[in-house]
Amino acid sequence: MDRRDAVIALIALGTAPLAARAQTAGAPWRIAWISPTTIEGDRHGILEAFTSKMKDLGRVEGRDYVLLLHEFGGRMEILPALVREVIGLHPDVIVTGGSASVAALKKETTTIPIVFGTAGDVVEQGFVVSLARPGRNITGVTLRIDAASKVVQFIREALPAARRVAVLEHDGDLVAPRITASYQRAAVTQSLGINVARVTRPEDFERAFADIARAKAEVLLVPQETLFARHSERISNLAFKARLPMVSQDQRRFGESALLCYGSDALENYHRVAVMVDKILKGAKPGDLPVEEPDRFTLTLNARVARAYGILFPQLLLARADRVIE
Repeated sequence: MDRRDAVIALIALGTAPLAARAQTAGAPWRIAWISPTTIEGDRHGILEAFTSKMKDLGRVEGRDYVLLLHEFGGRMEILPALVREVIGLHPDVIVTGGSASVAALKKETTTIPIVFGTAGDVVEQGFVVSLARPGRNITGVTLRIDAASKVVQFIREALPAARRVAVLEHDGDLVAPRITASYQRAAVTQSLGINVARVTRPEDFERAFADIARAKAEVLLVPQETLFARHSERISNLAFKARLPMVSQDQRRFGESALLCYGSDALENYHRVAVMVDKILKGAKPGDLPVEEPDRFTLTLNARVARAYGILFPQLLLARADRVIE
């Protein structure tokens, strides 16, 4: 039976209880995957990291579980309907990333386990009761917003003469204002002015870069966010055209085009997600699995981009880098 036949057959099982399905000989588990970007974009990154770790745990895709793959590509307007469609498939577990999809799922189900690979302040947003005891049907790996202070510190070290920074903000994203606020607080401590360029949809990027140019910003901060990840190439091209060095927390999408990146390893986050999913399939309750935080953040410096802008990284900063792209 190929993946498509397996998915169709499993959907036909309808709302059979989790325990009953577990007792059905040869019936794979159904894991719904909701990508905030695209499945194609996930396939050679976090999706592969997830399936690889599941294999390490003894669970082989197609034999022990099937993936029900869905994407919304940063298009918030289709997310509610997509979530209802996924819930209607009655998966055993749902894996997703980003605060928007977690919030949409929380509205639609209190019973299907949800595991997120990236999300902001999950306690403040009401997704979980606490990190140690989530207490609901949701758990996963949260991103620490306070990493923004280190990003701004690295900007000051890499560009000591800079006076003004611009930050992109996805207008409508639940956690975006808090991320922006963390950058603003950090900028004050480094004597940097900061301008916020808000975008709602991809068509807004050109206007946002025009606003940044008028503000005479010397650096662009790109947060780790779904819309920006999906349009990373477009953002990178606009920044280069504007001669605007980029700094980001999204290593995977901007590592090759940003001047520097500082963030957690997304692949490691989804290794952790796989471990949580494995425990849930063995009978653990999501509410009893502590929400985890990345324990290692990586500083990547891009010497190739630095040369293009005539920037020379200080030796002390180079010594602290985990990776230098030549």
